[in-house]
Amino acid sequence: MSRAPVPVRGSVGAGMKRIACGWLAALILSGCVVRQGPEPVRVEGPPPPPPPPPARVVEPVDDAQPACGQRSTLEVRKRQQYEDHYGTMLTSDRAWLRTPGGSYRWGISNSGRLEMAYFAAYLKPGGKWDRFRARVYVDGGVKADMIFTVRAERYDGEVLKTLTVPPGGTRTVDVEVPGVKRLFIGSELRINHSHAEKLVIGEPEFYRCR
Repeated sequence: MSRAPVPVRGSVGAGMKRIACGWLAALILSGCVVRQGPEPVRVEGPPPPPPPPPARVVEPVDDAQPACGQRSTLEVRKRQQYEDHYGTMLTSDRAWLRTPGGSYRWGISNSGRLEMAYFAAYLKPGGKWDRFRARVYVDGGVKADMIFTVRAERYDGEVLKTLTVPPGGTRTVDVEVPGVKRLFIGSELRINHSHAEKLVIGEPEFYRCR
C-alpha cells in the first residue's frame, strides 16, 4: 500500500509570502514617489554694463593762468635774458627740447649727462613783468621725484613757488613775479636722484595782462 506524499511545510507558503510582500513593497514605494514638476526656467537679466573708460589724466597745473583777453610776453630766448647756475644751456635745438610730453621751440636743457641730477639757471625779467610760465620735464631715468624751486633774485632768495616733478613727468608752473629782476629756477640737490640724461624747462616766458 503506497503512502501519500507528505507536503513540505513552509516551502510553497513561504515563497508565496515572499512574492506577496514584494508586490506590496512595490505598491507602497510607487505611491511614495514624489513627482517633481518641471524645473523652473531661469530668467537671465541684462548683461552687465561694460567697464567705464579709464579716466583722462589731467596734468596738474600749479597756478591757473589769469584770464587775459590780451597779454604781452617776453620769451626767454636771448643770451642776455638767461644765466647758467649749474648744468644748463639756453637752446632752440629741437633734438634737445624733444620730450614725451611735447617738443618745445625754445627752452633750457642740460648740456650733458647730469650725474647728480642738479639743474639750475637764472632768468632776467628786469622787474617789468607780472608772471612767469614754463613747462618742466624730468627724465624717466631719475630715481626719485625732483623738487624745483622758483626764487626771487638769488638761489637762496624768497621762495615764490615749489614744483614736484616725478620721473618721466611734465609739470606746468605759472607764478607771480612782480618787481623781480632776476628769477632763479632750480632743482633740489639730493643724492638719491641718480643721474639724468635730460631735463627741460620748456618755452619759459614772462608775461602780463593788458
